[in-house]
Amino acid sequence: MVPTSLPFQRWILEEYVPTIKIPAHITYDGTSDPKGHIASYEGHMYLNPRSEATWCKYFPTTLKDVAQSWITKGLKEGSITGWNDLSNKFKSKFSTANRREKITGLQQTEDESLRDYLTRFSNESPGITSLDQSLAVFALRNGLQAGKFLDFMVMHPPQTLEEALDASDKFIRAEEWNKAKSQSQSGDVKPKGQPDEVPGSRKGKAKASEPHSITEPKKDKAPYTGKFESYTPLTLPRTKIFSATREEGRFKKPKPPPSWP
Repeated sequence: MVPTSLPFQRWILEEYVPTIKIPAHITYDGTSDPKGHIASYEGHMYLNPRSEATWCKYFPTTLKDVAQSWITKGLKEGSITGWNDLSNKFKSKFSTANRREKITGLQQTEDESLRDYLTRFSNESPGITSLDQSLAVFALRNGLQAGKFLDFMVMHPPQTLEEALDASDKFIRAEEWNKAKSQSQSGDVKPKGQPDEVPGSRKGKAKASEPHSITEPKKDKAPYTGKFESYTPLTLPRTKIFSATREEGRFKKPKPPPSWP
């Protein structure tokens, strides 16, 4: 009995195929990269004799969940002509699902500008030809950091991704303008406590072209000669002369030295 629930042409269904055991890890549920699953499946099937019917008939046994529903209900009866046809339709169907998962997981980092985030988002979305526009707008808004553009997306939700990207241009220009203005103002303001430099001031800095000043040696003072050129030599020491004449009041006691604080 030939089953009719699979979308293979009749010659594939009627051809006899050998018994082949497929490893349990070669499974696909529709959420990962379909190219990786095709590569794993082909790598295992190359160990067996090449047969279009064999490869087509065993492939549905590796699918589950959404992917299994697609091959049993999403394709028309008799629409698959061979293995190349089946693998191409499989990759075309689930590559879209894989890219959809990527864009819904994109998040703008704290230090990432709006322009850089939208560039990353745009690089992921062009290949999604059948992407639902409401899902694209939701993914874009969901990945935004808090800010004016997110406020705009919430208060005025765009209907299409193109409308959202057109509106973002205004916010990108405003963000970059404010950033440039902030940088220019911070460059003009001097840090607190830093004195303004006076033109021509040479505080602590000597010009390289000017020679260092040389300290002139102090001139020796001439010895004290007194009022007269010559004096009569003393016959007694000064202490004895002072003790003998101090009662006469001829000599005044010198003032005491000042007390140091």
